Amino acid sequence: MRTEGPLRKLLGTRGHDPGCDAAFEILGEYAEAVLRGEGVPVKYAQLIPHAKNCVACREDTEGLVAALRE
Repeated sequence: MRTEGPLRKLLGTRGHDPGCDAAFEILGEYAEAVLRGEGVPVKYAQLIPHAKNCVACREDTEGLVAALRE
């Protein structure tokens, strides 16, 4: 995920944000799709804005993808 500017971090991103619980439920699925190079922006359209808005979920997502790459 690319780094956003300070204003974008403060204001968040557009789109529906399902929240941490909903994001956590599909996090493993999302990470595996990232590694397979599947249509992540379409299939996980609600997780992406949440991961950009929520530092904890973004770190969990990046950590899981990194762990699966190893």
